[in-house]
Amino acid sequence: MPRLALLLALLLTAGCTGSPDTRGPFPAGADLLREAATSFASVRSVHFAAGVNGVLPGFPLRQIEGDATLDDGGTATGTADVQDDHTDGGHRKFPFAVRDGEDSLPEAYRVSAFLGPRGGLKRLLDGVTDAETEGRENVDGAPALRVDGRVPAAVAHRVLAPIDADLTVKVWVSDDGGPRRFVRLWVQVPPSGDHLSPVMIELSLTRQR
Repeated sequence: MPRLALLLALLLTAGCTGSPDTRGPFPAGADLLREAATSFASVRSVHFAAGVNGVLPGFPLRQIEGDATLDDGGTATGTADVQDDHTDGGHRKFPFAVRDGEDSLPEAYRVSAFLGPRGGLKRLLDGVTDAETEGRENVDGAPALRVDGRVPAAVAHRVLAPIDADLTVKVWVSDDGGPRRFVRLWVQVPPSGDHLSPVMIELSLTRQR
């Protein structure tokens, strides 16, 4: 199970404070995402915190937090909370520590599949369509601009295999006067059947270098 955690490791929670300031004008959403994707392509290490609200088949994550780096061949460490119907309470928590190439990880689940210029998170940013800047708010105590958009199913599936539908996304991009940084992601996955609720995924990315 710790190996599965790396698949989850770069997808989700953060803290936005206060109500968003919707008074414009704001930079165009497509420009913000392009700049954020360009800067994120060079990120080699990051602290991540993620959480899932709902059940996504093949993706048992509830919460995960840790650190991932492309250095030393690609490693990730942290703690995960996953659904497990065989335990009391239906879930369990555990620490994990994995290294690309040494833990029998499928290629798609490695740190290198998410970070870097060809990683899944940059591909996700590159794939957002209909981007529209909605407002400004604080994320983890720093100003950021929130961009609404869509991600086509084909892009989403290449980033995270269990997803096979168009996604609604919100992306937070730093607005602190420095280079634009990708700091937070919110994803809504449509329900897989009637009478089911959408799945919400959140990802926070801090301490980027």
